[in-house]
Amino acid sequence: MRIIFVLTYPVYHGIADLSEWLRWDNRDRRMPGLLAAQGVDVELWGVGHEQLDLISDLPDRPAYPIRIFPMSGGGAKTRDHVSDAMAAAARDDTADLFVLIGTNGGAGYHFHDSALKPDRRRYAIIIGGDYWSRIVPGADFVFTESAAQEAALGHPGWRIWRRRIAAERMQRLPKTIDIDRFAPAPGATKRWDVIAVSRLTRWKRFDEIGRLSASHRVAVVGGGPQAAMLARRFPRVEWLGHRPHDSVPALLHQARLYFHAGRRDYFPRAIPEAMACGVPVVAMDDRIGPDVVPPSCGALVDDHSYEPLVARLLDDTARLGAMAKAARAHVVARHGPQSSEAACARLMELAR
Repeated sequence: MRIIFVLTYPVYHGIADLSEWLRWDNRDRRMPGLLAAQGVDVELWGVGHEQLDLISDLPDRPAYPIRIFPMSGGGAKTRDHVSDAMAAAARDDTADLFVLIGTNGGAGYHFHDSALKPDRRRYAIIIGGDYWSRIVPGADFVFTESAAQEAALGHPGWRIWRRRIAAERMQRLPKTIDIDRFAPAPGATKRWDVIAVSRLTRWKRFDEIGRLSASHRVAVVGGGPQAAMLARRFPRVEWLGHRPHDSVPALLHQARLYFHAGRRDYFPRAIPEAMACGVPVVAMDDRIGPDVVPPSCGALVDDHSYEPLVARLLDDTARLGAMAKAARAHVVARHGPQSSEAACARLMELAR
């Protein structure tokens, strides 16, 4: 049995340093390791600046190959970059199943159009943000992140051009959080009342963060093309810039509350990372539901409720402490290192 995972965005998208990406211990890296432990012939493929043949060596997991194929075009934006070499390798490979990580990256579209669709190759999709794209209907199986995504896939409503995805073709896939690295630090000094971790792009919304900074100590971790503009617009926010993933827990420890800065996300990874550190989460309820932020771990808010609710939480030390413990327990139970085992079992069934 041979299964190949394919990143639909380049490995350098949003990350300047390949060595930082290689150190990430996340779901994309853990799932191939879990399958390798079951004796599956598995590889992880991605698009990079040059051809590289690497080995994944995560702790307590069998090593497996990582193949990076050179970018060959696609436009100015990194999200649109493609690799002809990766598509050609797929056409020559005998894999029983391909697993596309993400629905709308340029590398994924190109891979689908050049290798999967022409040869009618079997593939599954792991949703990593946007739940829909033109490659979703052709997938043998779809791994979702949230109840909101499942509802939208199963009931397209007025979007009559979208083919309904049956419930039996979907399965919820938890995040995989390094709960040893992202863990509480009870003695940490609380420098900030509110913190957020986010790419600083036009797709994110920081109006709420800016308003909170008028009465609270607020920090944002992350870099991006909108960094200078946001710093000018919201000067009271402490913009910390891009930080290596390894250094994020220490920053989360210094905040009393995490606020998700975004209206387009269904299940951003930063939310369970903050919860794992024992930091309660507040998020806008546009797309994020109680399956993502349970009431015991934080709060879902709207345009009218977020400011008074944040103020009340910060004033209620006992309630904030109870939420911190519940948030940590939720992530350990739901999003720990073995959280992808059920999904991996389903992949093995599909590949047979």
